[in-house]
Amino acid sequence: MSKFEQAIASAKAGTLNTPSVSYGGNDIDYFWYQLSVHKYNLSLMAIGLKVRGVKLKDIKDYYGLRGSSAAAVKVQFEALMEGYKLSLAK
Repeated sequence: MSKFEQAIASAKAGTLNTPSVSYGGNDIDYFWYQLSVHKYNLSLMAIGLKVRGVKLKDIKDYYGLRGSSAAAVKVQFEALMEGYKLSLAK
């Protein structure tokens, strides 16, 4: 189980308090916001740009992803993001 999955389970169990995130006056899911920000960072890394304060290794460790390049990790990350989006729809 990745650290991301552990965080989701802890939030659902009530042992982890997540901050409230709002966009345009509407509340959005904290983990969806987190995924969106990390997708943006991975997209920049995949084209060769560096992002201050964000390391590919940290993203890989948090989400349990494997790959040697940001482009390879981005494909796995997008699949993870799609799975989370489907779980929100339930």
